[in-house]
Amino acid sequence: MNAVNGIVAENAAILTELDAMRDRYLATPLADIDKAALARWQPSGSLWQRLQPLMSLQAGLKRRVAKVDDHNICYWAGGNSAGRVVVLLHGFGSSKENWSYLAARLRKDCYLLVPDLAGFGDSDFHPDADYRMAAQADRVASWLKGLGIEKAHFAGSSMGGAIAAQLAARHPQLVETLCLMNSAGVPGKHLSQLESGLAAGKNYLAPSSPRDTWLVFAIALHRRQRFIGMILSFFLAGAMSHRKRVNDFIFSHLVDSLKDTFLNLNKITAPTLVLWGDSDQVLDVSCADQFCDQISDAKAMILPAVGHLPMIEEPALTARVLSDFWCAGTRVI
Repeated sequence: MNAVNGIVAENAAILTELDAMRDRYLATPLADIDKAALARWQPSGSLWQRLQPLMSLQAGLKRRVAKVDDHNICYWAGGNSAGRVVVLLHGFGSSKENWSYLAARLRKDCYLLVPDLAGFGDSDFHPDADYRMAAQADRVASWLKGLGIEKAHFAGSSMGGAIAAQLAARHPQLVETLCLMNSAGVPGKHLSQLESGLAAGKNYLAPSSPRDTWLVFAIALHRRQRFIGMILSFFLAGAMSHRKRVNDFIFSHLVDSLKDTFLNLNKITAPTLVLWGDSDQVLDVSCADQFCDQISDAKAMILPAVGHLPMIEEPALTARVLSDFWCAGTRVI
């Protein structure tokens, strides 16, 4: 108890800021969830479904489904069965397809497991389920246990980073190394464009109409990746706007679990790399220092002219950085 009190006292300003972030969010219309409409929500067909098989081919992985508690979890699996086991966790509003270009570069040397996290992609969503980061981390741990995985290397993007951090704290025996990639879980020194929008009652990551989808990629990708953003927004516009209610509900769980995630960071013992794009408009690059302050011996690497999604913007560089980290532990080449 004294140790916990010491952590709280040492980080009082940060904890106050996390509480303030949550309160600001709860004061906006974004926090008003129509539970009846949410209960009626069902997945629907979209243009994105036509692109998904091509993304799977690009990744070179096989689509599979596993049952975890009351969720069917869809995931990709494949690569080098004799190589290191690597688990890739996507961010908010996203899916396993975010990792397709990176997976194509890792599969020769690694055995890859890439899930649609519960509530996202082709995995089940239930309106009465818990999608806070700790609950999601426990689901990932149960999923891996069901697959017979005893230990793996984890990389998590944004929300997936917060889930990976919770998993490393709650299930340390599973985690060989941890990469937090533009991860949620700590406040930055400066408000990002996303955070400024949230304070004004607009979540750029949960577009309400197809025409707003381009804003997701306008802030998520570096400006030199504008063409990729245009392509992704074209294919994802219908799917993302259709998921607006679901995404708002899950985002409220994300906001509500930021403080708990932060308080668990000091429990992480696995070698940790904090990887960030210097032009991130979703989560400010100053967050990288906060993670290193909380996680013992964590190392940070900042990628120049990269935004919020290094695995899409610079898949070759990201693959090389990860491979060097896995080979050398905390020493990054």
